[in-house]
Amino acid sequence: MSCLFYSIKLNAAYRAGNITYTWLFGYTYQIKYTTYTTDLNPDPYCQIDSMCFGDGLGGTLYRNNGLCSSFCSPGCDGVPIDLNTRMNEYTTTHTYPGPGNYLICLRQPNRNAGVINIPNSVNQTMAFYSYLVIPSFGSSKNTSSVFANHPIVSGCLINGCVTYNPLATDADGDSLSYETQMCNSNSGTIAGYSYPYAGAGGSFSINPITGLLSWCTPQYAGDYNVVIKITEWRKDDDGVYYRVGYVERDTELSIGLCTGINEKTSIENIISVSPNPVTENLTVTLNQNTGELFTIEFLDVTGRKIKTFANDESLSKENKILLNLENIQTGIYFLKITGSNNTSITKKIIKQ
Repeated sequence: MSCLFYSIKLNAAYRAGNITYTWLFGYTYQIKYTTYTTDLNPDPYCQIDSMCFGDGLGGTLYRNNGLCSSFCSPGCDGVPIDLNTRMNEYTTTHTYPGPGNYLICLRQPNRNAGVINIPNSVNQTMAFYSYLVIPSFGSSKNTSSVFANHPIVSGCLINGCVTYNPLATDADGDSLSYETQMCNSNSGTIAGYSYPYAGAGGSFSINPITGLLSWCTPQYAGDYNVVIKITEWRKDDDGVYYRVGYVERDTELSIGLCTGINEKTSIENIISVSPNPVTENLTVTLNQNTGELFTIEFLDVTGRKIKTFANDESLSKENKILLNLENIQTGIYFLKITGSNNTSITKKIIKQ
């Protein structure tokens, strides 16, 4: 199934993105197209018009996240995730004709300029896909993976290895597997694309079970893109696993010439949480004093904010803070810790 609509936005710069879907009832699904873009003014991302549902239908969608009362009316403004990047969500519902396999797509020009492993990246289309299987047996219920971490990754040449995990969860309890793929353009795999270069003795790989991406060691500073494919597996009535869908997540790795700890890969090693699983009180420990103030957010598996622990000097001064989770229901959650110097990590938390 090809996308039906296409328009040129030469001032746009798409960095990353993915498509997710949620079963509502019958054969009706909520489809969410999420893009991460360079923050530009005026804003060119108020709508998308090059998307498809995989059944021969598509259309135009207005952005629906962020404030909805300014430049993009009737669309919304999106949400900045750092000084240079905006997250845009375009959500709709769609009813499929029945059981089947549906390739959902989005293709938008242009990628950001200067991506090292994508030739002429500024003139390449950002194209990504998700695959929805509506079974012909049992329930038609099928919800894709969702992710706690944004697909914008910061790393440093000096740290040796850059690691990243999308922290995927699946509401249906489907088993997940992970693999990396080449990035796509309007006509398929981008000509001349190469995986991020690790140099002699280095490696670039992903753990197919845990989803941990590891790059040891980056050779040049700059931006790189790779697709992380997250596939869902479910048992049929005979107990045999079959593929029930996947999400192709275009991910950008931004490698800097860093001298401090203000990068995700560095701060990951200096903040720890315990106990995990937790029943009542969770302790966040700063293993090295960074001089930063931290905001701590407690999120559910859909990314919805459950609780916020506001900027508090106790973590930076005393190297430890106690979070009371006694009134939080049991389940899987994520703790997002953001520093005043734009550092950010996300920890998976099990509440018992």
